[in-house]
Amino acid sequence: MAKAASGDKKQGGWQAQKSAMMRDTILDAALDCFINIGYASTTTAKIADKAGVSRGAMLHHFPSKSELIQAAVEHLHTKLVDLYASSIDEITHDLPVDERNRLGLQGYWKYLSSDLYKAYHELCVAGRNDPELETILEDSVKRFDNAVFDANKELFPEWSDRQGELFELAMDITKFLMEGMAVSQIVGQREKRIQRMIDYLGDRLEEIFHADDEEGAIHRHSGGKQGKK
Repeated sequence: MAKAASGDKKQGGWQAQKSAMMRDTILDAALDCFINIGYASTTTAKIADKAGVSRGAMLHHFPSKSELIQAAVEHLHTKLVDLYASSIDEITHDLPVDERNRLGLQGYWKYLSSDLYKAYHELCVAGRNDPELETILEDSVKRFDNAVFDANKELFPEWSDRQGELFELAMDITKFLMEGMAVSQIVGQREKRIQRMIDYLGDRLEEIFHADDEEGAIHRHSGGKQGKK
């Protein structure tokens, strides 16, 4: 009886593992479809075909397209957080802060150039005309932004001694400029122009970090002490 129970337990564990692998295969296929054919053209049938599973097997894991999309967004969120963490993982705290800033920008650009970010952007664009998808994305976007914020606070502990809103200003400038670059149709000397913008952004971040003039423009735009009028 004990051996039988042990065998059932092992069998159950293998079945659970097999089910989880099948689930991840389907979700990876969904992300691949978002990247290559777009969210609007993605159907459950195309996802099943890409995953190499039967329609019945997919419905077993995801009874509705809504449940599939929600799970795919969560799957993408986990992958994006891991990808961002790996893109800055080799930046060590013993480097000067300005060098860490510039390496962080290079890591962020690597993240923005990935297929996973393309899938994320595709979903964000689709969500503008799809209230259900927009709602699903909203929580994921907030959690990802918080994860990036926390990772950067750890990478740049020097910011803890400065005004919090200066850090937020630096984060916002970086996010909106670089994400805009990632989705823009930059043609002609693309790599050279992008690197020039990243270098320029690095200069501006140094100005923010080393801003000591509380009457200056940086403080006026960070919510700090207002300049004299």
